[in-house]
Amino acid sequence: MLTRDEQSYGILIIIGIFCPALGNIFLSRIISQTRTDKFSNKRRITFFGTWIIATIIFTFNVKASSEIESPVAIVFYAIVSLLPAFVLSSVFSKYSEIRKSLSSLLKPEGKAIWYIFALLVIPFIRIISLPLSRLAGLEPISEPELSGNIVQVAGLIASSFFYGLVFTGGLNEETGWTGFALPRLQARFNPLITSIILWFFWILWHIPMQIAGLWNSDPDSFIRTLIGTFFARFIFTWLFNKTKGGILPTLLFHASANACFMFLTETHIHMVLEAVLAIVIISGSRMWVKLPSQSPAIYPKNITTDNGLAFMPDKGLI
Repeated sequence: MLTRDEQSYGILIIIGIFCPALGNIFLSRIISQTRTDKFSNKRRITFFGTWIIATIIFTFNVKASSEIESPVAIVFYAIVSLLPAFVLSSVFSKYSEIRKSLSSLLKPEGKAIWYIFALLVIPFIRIISLPLSRLAGLEPISEPELSGNIVQVAGLIASSFFYGLVFTGGLNEETGWTGFALPRLQARFNPLITSIILWFFWILWHIPMQIAGLWNSDPDSFIRTLIGTFFARFIFTWLFNKTKGGILPTLLFHASANACFMFLTETHIHMVLEAVLAIVIISGSRMWVKLPSQSPAIYPKNITTDNGLAFMPDKGLI
């Protein structure tokens, strides 16, 4: 959700948080060797459909989280919603590298269980951590203040989740970190090292918001975030690899985690459980072992273009 400070910065912040996604599209366009117009109708339909849905999500989220009531504001919401519409419709871009980078957003790979896991694992950990924390005699770190009946609270949670999925942490971030950077890093490093590198730049990218007081501004909260995101990045990488290079489960995981921060109690136990989960994943999937070159979760050295030509990133068309 947008805070009052974020609302004052307006569209500049929204553009800024979409930089990872826009960076993917821009860089993929540069390295793309072929283009086609056969996806133009699908792209237009996806663009306008996403634009309408994103505008509705943005409007509901603002109405639920602030006192802004001006009908004129919907013009601003519609302008902001052009960004997710552009990103999602780029699945049908005329440029082959952009399509390849984003295709898993609408064509999920891998087993359904990994998508369910991505959606529910953090809420499950948060929920079970509260009674465990009480048994251990530990005080919660923070507790959300929820008001209204069950339907209103459920609507608020759904609004927050879909807003995160489209605007803050899902489509805007993971299409860049996971969709573009992750497979290319894994072409050179093992998943363990790749995750640490991505975590470093992920945090570095958030620092300006932290300095501005818009993101975990107090020291204790910032330190907890550093630790939490460090372990979370391994889970992002693991989900991507388990779903054969799928971006969608990382969007679900990111949006679900963000919603939990707002609506579920934060405890020291949940931080321990998330760290344990990450360690189990690292050990169980042997993340210190480099993926084979033919893995769908890494950027291929040889790319077949739409014209059947082979493209070597270091040598061009051959």
